[in-house]
Amino acid sequence: MQQPASTTAAGALRADRACGTLCTADLCARTNAFCEAIRLTQLGARAGLVAQLTGIEKAAANRLYRQIRGRSSPSGLLPFTDAWYLKDERRLLQTSIVWHLSQRLAHPELSPAGRLLEVYGAYRWLVPAPLLDITRVAFVRQLVAMLDWQEQTCRTCATRYLVPAGSLGALCFGCRRFAQQRCRACGTPLPRQPPGRTRELCTRCLRAQPLAASRRCPA
Repeated sequence: MQQPASTTAAGALRADRACGTLCTADLCARTNAFCEAIRLTQLGARAGLVAQLTGIEKAAANRLYRQIRGRSSPSGLLPFTDAWYLKDERRLLQTSIVWHLSQRLAHPELSPAGRLLEVYGAYRWLVPAPLLDITRVAFVRQLVAMLDWQEQTCRTCATRYLVPAGSLGALCFGCRRFAQQRCRACGTPLPRQPPGRTRELCTRCLRAQPLAASRRCPA
């Protein structure tokens, strides 16, 4: 009887991990490193990042990038700043998802390249519209390691999420977006608004404001 594809794929993945971690032969280790380098390059990782994670020569990583991607690799290992993440709250939200996956999938038997492949694969499977490419995903751990970003706990849902160091506020990005779509006074869902200034009160609460003010005025 033929085994299901999912079963054989899982077995192949376990075999690949075993080969990369248990085989001490130099040829086996280099073969595994080049296999990971090929997969990283196919997913768009820069040559410098590929060389750093897999240990292959930088020249080989550059040559591999040109052969697979058809152009030269961008310079540098990773982005230099976190400005790209801060331009959109959806990017910040997905950055926290990547951070949680990095912690949960930090299997000690995996190589650094293998861990990144696991995290990036899980991220693309979980998020319907992923905004972070593999280079941005790799940079998330660097942001925390350099103490530029830190974990914080949301006061509403108790979820741990990432923010730039020294950030104020105690709402995660999901709860913040949820609150922006609710009336500040009564919690009623607000109608969809055009781009621009956000609405904070529903129609009923807006109408009640002048009435409440008139009742407080002395006769």
